[in-house]
Amino acid sequence: MSPTPTGHVHRAWRAKPTLTLAALTVILLSSTLVQGKQQAPSNSSPTTPILAADDDVCATLWGRQECGFLGITKDGCQQRQCCWSPTLVPVPWCFQKKNEEYLCAADVVTRRDCGYLGIDSKECNDRNCCWDPTPSNLNAPFCFLKQHSCKGYEVKTVEESETGTVLHLGLAGGAQGCSRFGQDIPNLAVHIDYETESRVRVKIIDSDNKRYEIPAFALPNPESTARRNAKRDYTVRYNKNPFTFAITRVSTGEVIFDSSVAGMDSLVFEDEYLEISSVLPEDANIFGLGEVVTAFRRDPRGTRQTMWARDAATPVDENLYGSHPFHLEMRKDLAHGVFLRNSNGMDVIITPKKITYKVIGGILDFTIFLGPTPTDVIKQYTELIGRPHMPPAWSLGFHQSRYGYNNIGEVEEVVKRYRQENLPLDGVWIDIDYMDAFKDFTYDETKFPQARMRSLAGDLAAHNQSMVLIIDPGIPITPGYEPYDSGMKEDIFIKTLTGKPVEGRVWPGQTYYPDFMNTNETWAYWQRQLHKTREDIGENVYPWIDMNEPANFCNGPCTKDSPGFNPALDKENAANAFLTNALADRDKDIRIPAEIEILKKRQDKAAPVNLKYAINNAGRQAPLDEKTLAENAVHKNGLRLTDTHNLYGHTEAMATHHALLQLKPDTRPFILTRSSFPGTGDNWSEWSHLYFSVPGVLSFGLFGVPFTGADICGFIGNTTEELCLRWHQLGALYPFARNHNTIGAASQEPYVWPKSVLPAARQALQIRYSLLPYLYTLFDRAHKSGNPVWRPLFFGFPQDPSFVLKIDRQFLLGDAILVSPALYKGLIQVKAYFPGKGRWFDLWTHQCVIEADRDLAHSALKLKARAAKAKAAEGGEDERAHRYKFLPAKVESDPIPMSLQGGHIITIHQTTKLTVAETRLQPLGLIVALDETGFAKGEIYVDDGTSVNNQVAANVTWELHAGKQLISNALLKWPGQAAGAQDVGGSRVEEMSAAEAQAFRVQMGHSDRIEKVVVLGLNFARLGGEQDLDLNVAASQVGFDVTGSGSRTIVGGPQQLHRQGQKQQQRHRRRSQEVVEDEQDNFFTDAEAAAQSPEKRPVAAARVNALQELNINGVAVSFGGQGGVAPVNRTKGVDAATGLGWEINEAAGSLTLTGLKIDLFAGWFIHWKLE
Repeated sequence: MSPTPTGHVHRAWRAKPTLTLAALTVILLSSTLVQGKQQAPSNSSPTTPILAADDDVCATLWGRQECGFLGITKDGCQQRQCCWSPTLVPVPWCFQKKNEEYLCAADVVTRRDCGYLGIDSKECNDRNCCWDPTPSNLNAPFCFLKQHSCKGYEVKTVEESETGTVLHLGLAGGAQGCSRFGQDIPNLAVHIDYETESRVRVKIIDSDNKRYEIPAFALPNPESTARRNAKRDYTVRYNKNPFTFAITRVSTGEVIFDSSVAGMDSLVFEDEYLEISSVLPEDANIFGLGEVVTAFRRDPRGTRQTMWARDAATPVDENLYGSHPFHLEMRKDLAHGVFLRNSNGMDVIITPKKITYKVIGGILDFTIFLGPTPTDVIKQYTELIGRPHMPPAWSLGFHQSRYGYNNIGEVEEVVKRYRQENLPLDGVWIDIDYMDAFKDFTYDETKFPQARMRSLAGDLAAHNQSMVLIIDPGIPITPGYEPYDSGMKEDIFIKTLTGKPVEGRVWPGQTYYPDFMNTNETWAYWQRQLHKTREDIGENVYPWIDMNEPANFCNGPCTKDSPGFNPALDKENAANAFLTNALADRDKDIRIPAEIEILKKRQDKAAPVNLKYAINNAGRQAPLDEKTLAENAVHKNGLRLTDTHNLYGHTEAMATHHALLQLKPDTRPFILTRSSFPGTGDNWSEWSHLYFSVPGVLSFGLFGVPFTGADICGFIGNTTEELCLRWHQLGALYPFARNHNTIGAASQEPYVWPKSVLPAARQALQIRYSLLPYLYTLFDRAHKSGNPVWRPLFFGFPQDPSFVLKIDRQFLLGDAILVSPALYKGLIQVKAYFPGKGRWFDLWTHQCVIEADRDLAHSALKLKARAAKAKAAEGGEDERAHRYKFLPAKVESDPIPMSLQGGHIITIHQTTKLTVAETRLQPLGLIVALDETGFAKGEIYVDDGTSVNNQVAANVTWELHAGKQLISNALLKWPGQAAGAQDVGGSRVEEMSAAEAQAFRVQMGHSDRIEKVVVLGLNFARLGGEQDLDLNVAASQVGFDVTGSGSRTIVGGPQQLHRQGQKQQQRHRRRSQEVVEDEQDNFFTDAEAAAQSPEKRPVAAARVNALQELNINGVAVSFGGQGGVAPVNRTKGVDAATGLGWEINEAAGSLTLTGLKIDLFAGWFIHWKLE
């Protein structure tokens, strides 16, 4: 008999009555000799079994049911959840537990591998395992272990209180339990807390022993406000044996969480393995669960989302830098959310009709949010985890960065070129290049001397710009280096079990890692180091915290003799090493199927043995310490890094935020962090990652992190001209907009392509800066209510057909603006879906792109023809065919397609400057888009842009009724206002003294003048015939001054751009369901394009052609024609006395008023009457 290569040998005998005693003795001696060669431990040697108590499930000698195969090891037996007892008599050593039934579980979620890639059914059966070759989206093994039944827990006693219920559980069916990956915890307590009317918490803990829970400082525990007899949106019921629970929405009677799932264990609660499932609909619509690069809607046919913070160059469908165990689900037009408050590693697995949580530590602590709208769910979730901070106004500008600036002169040149090319810029970022040997808080005096760094920061400050410097958590082990010396003295580093600091390796070489769980010494240490940077360079310098998963160039324990790249010893080759590692990660994690990696480990055909549950780290069950710190590290408070790993970046961000507030208590901190937890990283210069950035930003909006964005033009690899142009168009609308790329890659600043990317980027950034009042208001709403800045279409239109849930190539910017970017190479038009039933206007031409559905009633034949031509799809897509339009997106001229929803008013800056601070002082304009009833409303929030506790602020709202009267209402906040004013939303400017009003305006640092109002859709009440709509209107006709418009030239010729690249796009398709769906919807033939442009649509009859009355704040404009006064042109003209201008566009049904000089902070109205 040959031993298995994976461990010591034991024999699984099949008893044969014909064996003689002599033969048996020879065989046993042979077995003992082989075990001796393998140095088998004594407890594996054949012995006479010790008699056990009658209730011992392994207390059997005769009649054992075989559970293994010839050559199985002790570990392999335990993995099968079977009994192990070597013996001198001819019976199996690995056998089934007494009174247990071992079955071939059919569900792919429960399978544990018993074979290797390429095993056949015969060999699988010889191993006494199960065989099912049915393919699955989860790459589940075909050959898998049998499982004994699991009876779960039963309710023993119940306690009721005003705020909830406590259930005391014990193991059902005896003390053995499930034993999936260890011994089950015998006694549990289930705390059901009615926290609010729309939020319920179910927390399952060990009754007898304290287990790890997320520390309250990292994620505070909420208080319960609902009472047992209060009206709630939910009911909670439970089953006693086996214990399961269900949460039902009262309004519909639908069960939204139900842990009674057919074919699954009801509840497993072991020391290092917890499992629970919940029922889902057949084709569930689930969003969230991250961080991950994938489509926005998670694939209901098979998704395995691993939560384990990991330093990886954004592979598709694998765990990345952050961990967010939260998801939102849409059922019909109602939404609910589920949050698992647990920072341990886990797999969340979605398969048809269920979602399963497999967690390797901590407790099960669920919070369910009842919504019922998607916006409500995010509001409830962020109320629990904390609302996002309001960013400083300057940070909403554009940022330029790269890893690989060779010296300070190159950075100075970048700043100079931005100014020369009239490109807006607010943040200048410098990567680790500025450091001395990559050490934090130091400067390379040869390439980035401190004096010139300080000089550059001063120049930036003089131009209202800021500098951002990268800081990694790893502190190099260098005696004489102050951060190391003081860190050792103050004992602030994470330790091993032996009490020594944990050693890792990153850019400066061998490093120690600050213990950010230590909120006293470590936080004080960190504050002092950040303060030194500001003293060295300037007050306008902010931190960018990176590598905080935490990253490690070794796998776990790392000494100076450990293998691997050491950049401190080979600095000149750092660029090549980084790119090589990134390419290796991508090839390993994206290009090569996981099965190939598994095959490399199974060439000996030995069954893998893993007594602990292995989460799907890196898509291949990689060790938890791969590219990070050793699992056995501990914090000063005694917590294990295994439990807190996913919190490391989060606690570093908390320490950094605290430090910045301590340094400047009333100035909003600005921090960029790579790793995150409740409370997006390196990408590739590829078209697929341009698309992936959209679902990425949308997902982080769900997680309560609206201020996020991808690296514009891509981080890794060389971008292309057209890709970089398109990325600037989209990236200018990211909540956080930054161009960033890596060392060794070609430069990608916009001016690298002066005839194409430069004018397009200038136009895109001017669009962003003109929209700053609207964008800033969205961030204020996110700060106060959690509402995302970018939103999926179903957030605004939850009652649209179900196919809208799959749209993640368009998004809503707030409620008012629909963005339909060109995400693929060679597009000249974009096929855009317009949600809802109302009208939408082109933001640039002011033309109505699509009318309200009711206006199509007279054209039933046309509607029927369009529906028949459209692609048939589930959820009524064919019935919504008329809501699709082709929008112009020519790379050589057109801005990014943006549409304004009827019924909304947005505020813009009429002109833009090169920084946010300067742009905030420019006059304002309103764009008013009427809905089909003639109504519109909007708002703007204004404050000083920097303060934490704003002493001055304004909330201004506008409403337009019946298409003829626009009314403003401004509520203000200032230090001297009357007591109780904030209770009613603020005070009015008329209540201020002249001195107070002047001080208010100065402190605000924002324009207080509205100069222009454009009203769109004044023909809302009319139906007419057909009229051409030309969406290719010249750029000079856009609604505000965009000086970057005009012809752009792409190398290779625009004539080739329509179809070229379609095959290349197909090569970038990934495993995600949404990516591999029919992407041909994004492409169309030249004939189709010609048929769609110009578009035919029903519009109002051209009767809106002159003003009859115009009254502003009670002052009427005289149009003459009476008393000998010459009549004035009432379609287009200027009042000589006031400078007020007006113009009516018949085709668009619009009215434009200029030269208004209206006070933003005062109440006012404009009334008009049209002929």
